[in-house]
Amino acid sequence: MRDIQLTSVSRQARAAVARPQAAFGVVAAQSAVAVLGDVWTLRVLRTIFRGKRRYGDFVQAFGVSRAVLTNRLGKLIEHGVLVRDAGDGGHPQYRLSESGLDLWSLFLAMWLWEQDWGTAKDPESWAPDLPRASVVHLGCGQVMRPVLCCGNCQGEVQPFDTRLIAPAPAAAEAARAVSEAEHTSAFRRARSAGTSPSSGATRLSRVVGDRWNSAIVGAAFRGTRLFSQFESELGIGPAQLSDRLAELQRLDILNARTYAGARQEYRLTKAGLALFPTVLELMRWANLWLVQSQQRLHLQHVPCGQRLTANWHCSHCREQLARDSIRFGA
Repeated sequence: MRDIQLTSVSRQARAAVARPQAAFGVVAAQSAVAVLGDVWTLRVLRTIFRGKRRYGDFVQAFGVSRAVLTNRLGKLIEHGVLVRDAGDGGHPQYRLSESGLDLWSLFLAMWLWEQDWGTAKDPESWAPDLPRASVVHLGCGQVMRPVLCCGNCQGEVQPFDTRLIAPAPAAAEAARAVSEAEHTSAFRRARSAGTSPSSGATRLSRVVGDRWNSAIVGAAFRGTRLFSQFESELGIGPAQLSDRLAELQRLDILNARTYAGARQEYRLTKAGLALFPTVLELMRWANLWLVQSQQRLHLQHVPCGQRLTANWHCSHCREQLARDSIRFGA
């Protein structure tokens, strides 16, 4: 993977991602969460991908307060994800930068999860949060389901067919970084009264956008099962861990199973396992745009033994997908 100069991210972002963090193993995915992990941020980006770029478009699309919207737009510009262009008549437009455009595959992964497990299945979902009904591959003209495949062997990538190549960071240092980031994050501020969307609309963002939740899900993908193992590996306090495990169970991401008397183990549900493409996309985007080469997380695709480079393919013609080769239906 090519090296990218970090000119498009802010000084604060570079400082944040320079420290190891307990996310999906090491720095990469958690640094993406530090930039993107907020429900309002995700809604802004999704709205821009849908072709609306003006301030008023965002207010109308999902009812965010102007103070919160101004804050999120400013942070996305600061992190180099958006560019503010002066528009006609004094109405600026917010356009995706190169790194912002590269988020298309993350939103494709999130769309797939929402179709199978999220707002598409929830009759109480707020209308603007509903995913598009379908996606068309322009290359073959067919409505299709995107499939994540290994770039080497072309086999479909499954959650437990991968192995971490880079070592995980020290748990104590990682825990300090996660705790510090959570206390100062925009996502934490968004959870305060008057700024959070309804809980029914934020299931995926509660996993992607909460640093401890993302760390726990990442540890679960690495095979961590027991309370004491999560506590030791992540450096999280028992009260916080109990709270997050309970929340992930309410979200149907983890399932607790009692064994050996009163002991419990926590396993990913089907909905939790289905988050794997989203995890990979967060890691890929951060590897490319946020972190230095020595901090990047790499996975091995066990079936072929090669370092994993995952690409999205059309389920109909099997051609590799690109940002400009797909179109979402109404």
